[in-house]
Amino acid sequence: MILDALGRHRWWITRTLALPVHIAGFATVTFFLVRLVPGDPVLSALDSSQGITPEQYHRAAVAMGLDGSIWRQLGRFWAGLVHLDLGTSSVTGRPIWVEIWSRLPETVELVFFGLGGAVLFSMVLGAVLLQVRTGPAYWALRGYARMAGAVPDFALAILGLVLLYSALRVVPAPIGRVDPGMEIPVVTGFPILDCLLTGEWSVLASMVGHLLLPVAVMILVYTPIIWKQFALGLDDSVASPATLFRIASGATRAAIYLSIVRRAGASAVVMVGSMFGALVGGVIVLQQLFSLGGLSQFAIDSVNTVDFLGLQGFLVVLAAVSMIAFFAVDIVNMLLDPRRRPGVNAEG
Repeated sequence: MILDALGRHRWWITRTLALPVHIAGFATVTFFLVRLVPGDPVLSALDSSQGITPEQYHRAAVAMGLDGSIWRQLGRFWAGLVHLDLGTSSVTGRPIWVEIWSRLPETVELVFFGLGGAVLFSMVLGAVLLQVRTGPAYWALRGYARMAGAVPDFALAILGLVLLYSALRVVPAPIGRVDPGMEIPVVTGFPILDCLLTGEWSVLASMVGHLLLPVAVMILVYTPIIWKQFALGLDDSVASPATLFRIASGATRAAIYLSIVRRAGASAVVMVGSMFGALVGGVIVLQQLFSLGGLSQFAIDSVNTVDFLGLQGFLVVLAAVSMIAFFAVDIVNMLLDPRRRPGVNAEG
């Protein structure tokens, strides 16, 4: 009985058990890669204007966890990681986990709204494509899919700032998430959610105004990437035997469309998952252009100051977020299309 239950649920149990193993493997690789970065983080953290004695160097190395052999350092790294301790930043003197968590929600929120808007827009385009299979509208949708990756987000963001802010003054100045003098409440760390929880409607309105252009840029740039995968899936699903069977059996139009979208969405979901992980660390240009802060700024500061522990912590957290996103995508993918589960070959 237990073995049968495990067999039926193996498709998600094995992936759940593998997730921490994958994160652990990447964390170990990151530990060694960071130490290939040129420069001495201990010297960078000390004031060398008056000279540095060996005792001062040793004390700083011990405080930063960079004393002893690389294997001892790896052991300390793993001991800290088990307790969710990423060390202390040599630049700010604050725990790295605190530094990252204070920035991560802002970045995740921006990526969530940008990718969420792109997904919704792709679904709207999919509904149009199911209704229009020929003619100018059909080829326009196809042409939009070919734009995937053609326009970088920073170029569109700069164009938007020049046109909508500098020329027309219809969007706020790119000076942060809210207008000067306003304070964002802190409850969960996610700015928009915290405004909703505390009822700070004026702050929320200001934040929406400041995020409107960067989110619109993300939607316009990343929709073609998702739409391209979704459109290919729609074409395959429309002509599949499962769809033809539903049509022949007299299923309702809504049931047929739902079946097509469910099967076509699998590849698009995979694309969204891979983009989410990449964008958490990749929206740095947009965050800089609009002065939005976020996790990427911490990575830049860590590189500029040769803060090994800060850069190491950033990469580990980024990998964990990416792998959790991939895990969620894998589960959703197999829920949408059971044929993708191990050992299942039935037509969906």
